[in-house]
Amino acid sequence: MTDVEQKDIEVAREDQERINKFSRLNMRFDELDEEITTMKSEIQAFKDAVEEVEGCMEADGILMKIGEAYTSVDEDSVTEKLTRLIDDSEASLSKKSDEIEHVKTELDSLKKLLYGKFGTSINLEK
Repeated sequence: MTDVEQKDIEVAREDQERINKFSRLNMRFDELDEEITTMKSEIQAFKDAVEEVEGCMEADGILMKIGEAYTSVDEDSVTEKLTRLIDDSEASLSKKSDEIEHVKTELDSLKKLLYGKFGTSINLEK
């Protein structure tokens, strides 16, 4: 036998439920992180589009692709639409950011409980 023996730690039902909850929260955290990254890219694309529209001074207006056809639209309506998209996306981003903070807080709490009980017998790191 070695000097260091593995202890058999009994996993109670509530401990298994905590481990399962940790796993679900961890997956949700990853999903939210990916969604937030995508939303930030979309917001930046909308802001870039606003700059392009403001810099565009064609006599015919701005051509917008709808399906397979292009149609002329005025700068003000395009700018308003992009501004609404930016505002809606930023509001959604704020909600997602709040949710990911809540999930992170729960993950940290569960991690503390589980490491407290199982020590190095459990690995909760990515």
